Amino acid sequence: MPVMNSLRYVFADQPVDVTVEVNILEELGSLIRRSMPGGSPLRVVLISDTNVWPLYGERTKQALRQGGAEAACEWAIPAGETSKSWAAAGELFQFLADQHVGRDAVIVALGGGVVSDLAGFVAATWMRGVRLVICPTTLEADIDAAIGGKNAINIPGGKNLVGAFHQPFLIAIDPACLTTLPRRDLCSAMAESIKHALISSVDFLEWHEANVDPILALDGPVTMKLIEENIRIKADIVARDTTEQTGLRALLNLGHTIGHAIEECCGFTLRHGECVSLGLVAACRLSRRLGMLDSASVERVERLLIRFSLPTRLEDPIESDRILAAMRNDKKARGGSPQFVLLEGIGRPVVRGDITETAIREAYESVLA
Repeated sequence: MPVMNSLRYVFADQPVDVTVEVNILEELGSLIRRSMPGGSPLRVVLISDTNVWPLYGERTKQALRQGGAEAACEWAIPAGETSKSWAAAGELFQFLADQHVGRDAVIVALGGGVVSDLAGFVAATWMRGVRLVICPTTLEADIDAAIGGKNAINIPGGKNLVGAFHQPFLIAIDPACLTTLPRRDLCSAMAESIKHALISSVDFLEWHEANVDPILALDGPVTMKLIEENIRIKADIVARDTTEQTGLRALLNLGHTIGHAIEECCGFTLRHGECVSLGLVAACRLSRRLGMLDSASVERVERLLIRFSLPTRLEDPIESDRILAAMRNDKKARGGSPQFVLLEGIGRPVVRGDITETAIREAYESVLA
């Protein structure tokens, strides 16, 4: 697989180095050393989960040690979305206190989006902020969760309602980790990639359509382009609206208003990307209902989602009132009114906060089986 040159993005005056390279985990210690300002001793806290640790934990510890950044302590959370909680964060805070971890620490997140979200939240708040490195091991984290510095936990009132903006100084992406990813998770991640295509360009959407089989086969050059292009799209938006002040970053929420509500109401039994897929279908159909998007484009999006084995129908329906209530508590809502990213065409997203409850209800109910 070809190597992508290291990139540097600046988010709100904070430089973030992004390196994508096969087997980069083997060089993690030296990579951290090269990216760190100064030459002070490193105290690394390695955070992973119970799925990823058996696969990459010891290997990563050895790489840190060989590069002069040995892990002083490590913690593996239970795998799954339920670990993005106050309880898990509290246990981790207490662990850091017991280990006498100070402000000189570097927290390294090794895992998917749940790990990077929780570890990032802890890094943002422990001692009012310590340094963070993200080593994503899933495609969803490679192309979305690891990029942008948004970290959060869930509470009973909603998903990602408690969080902070906290940028890692290094993101080390090893595409070789994708070989151990279950196919369902690989397909799930493609909802975020299709979302990026829909808000950016027809060309990227066409590329997806032409490369379904190579993507799913983890073809080397295709995988590298997939990761690289998604990083570019998201990072370019984040760089212009790092802390969501101008509304530009909100465009990344296409499919997420209804998608997050479904995810919460189903008790996280569906993958995040599967819920985003349903949200994309609902958003496209709502755009069509409002006369913004033509039927051919809606059908095109649905066909592509199906080719990646993503759902376009919710098999176990959830009451509309529950979905609407969840949307009112969504972090993107304004005064209890859901905000929707809709499409005026492929690559032409807009944010709307004036959608009637009737239209929202119809959009959600259009994806019920």
